[in-house]
Amino acid sequence: MRASHRLIAGLWAGALVAAPSVFADAGSDTAEELRSLRRSVEALQKTLETQQRLIEQQQAKIEALEGKIQTSPTPVGMPPSVTTPSPMALPGQLGAALPEIGLLADIVATSSQDGADADGNDRIAAREVELIVSGYVDPYSRLDATFAFSDFEAADVEEAYLTHWGIPGGLKGRFGRFFPKIGKAAAIHRDQLWTVDEPIVVRKYFGAEGYFRSGADLTRVFGGPAGWVLEPSVGLLEGGVGEGATTFGSSRRQPTLYSHLKTFKDLSDAANVEVGLSHLIGSRDSDGRFEVNVLGVDATYLNALTPTTKLKLQGEFYLQHRDEAYAIHADTGATTQFDRHPWGAYLQADYRFAPRWSVGGRADHVRLLDTAAPRHADQGLSAFLTFYQSEWARWRLQYRHEERANAKTDDAVFLQGTVAIGAHKHQLQ
Repeated sequence: MRASHRLIAGLWAGALVAAPSVFADAGSDTAEELRSLRRSVEALQKTLETQQRLIEQQQAKIEALEGKIQTSPTPVGMPPSVTTPSPMALPGQLGAALPEIGLLADIVATSSQDGADADGNDRIAAREVELIVSGYVDPYSRLDATFAFSDFEAADVEEAYLTHWGIPGGLKGRFGRFFPKIGKAAAIHRDQLWTVDEPIVVRKYFGAEGYFRSGADLTRVFGGPAGWVLEPSVGLLEGGVGEGATTFGSSRRQPTLYSHLKTFKDLSDAANVEVGLSHLIGSRDSDGRFEVNVLGVDATYLNALTPTTKLKLQGEFYLQHRDEAYAIHADTGATTQFDRHPWGAYLQADYRFAPRWSVGGRADHVRLLDTAAPRHADQGLSAFLTFYQSEWARWRLQYRHEERANAKTDDAVFLQGTVAIGAHKHQLQ
């Protein structure tokens, strides 16, 4: 309500509240007219308040839409607007703007049947705390860096890369340390996963925290047939893999080449599908030869069933071709046989049955390199329940049952709390 309306309504109300005592002797007819007039003014005041609330609601919607337009991401392949950085930047010096800074905490409580004193077992741990610093360098490039801290691991530079638009041919390039575009689960941060832990195939083949390496890659987006959108990528990465992974050897000097093709299409206003093909070629040792080929296929289906419910389905499959057939221990002379074509896959589903609640499950199966293990494969089943406190805070409860290649089983329960403050590249949705 405008200030003038409030003042007029207040004066009327005050005068009419006092009126019965002043004119008490003027007769009952006059008093009744005053009471009727007071009721009319009160009704008018309520009408004005209702209209003002509607106006404020509409204004909030307008401001929200304007904010989305102003903060909407720059189309792929196009340089960002020079107005994107903070207004504190000096004219012509976008790099002088204050960077975007965010902090994300991923805290996990774990209760496991496994008797090993592994990281995070049977304790509450700050599994990962990410410090995110990013900003536009100039109209054609952006710097993004993520520093990871943990209470059971050393601090690490998880990401630090420069993204450059405007490369001839409509290409977008990255240079530095980043997550290559390999599949789905291996190419994202832990807080973006659908589950508390990574799928087993990601842990065994690429690393316990996903697959991030130093290197350079190029990406281009263009329209394909029948409404499909195509996004091919190629890159050169340092050798090696993440913690506990077995796909490539430990030498970083032998490079890994990767390529990826993502294609997606809107099936309707509420549903879309995405399919990806990945290929990596690298070395298992330091001899400079490319002995390992990895082929990956991934698919994701999203359907907004109603305005408040959503179904998500996702799966990945990886097949390796390895030149090695066996290894001989240098000291003991023992021979270890290897599977030349190990493979692994997972399927998972997530059903958002309420605006702030979802439930889902995941099935894993991964064949290991070493054929000497009794079962020769790790497999597991997981069920999880997620509560979205807000777009920046999320809670997840997960149960996981694993049957491992060493003939052991493990049952574990996780409680995860993930909270983000400041600027962050993605919401916890």
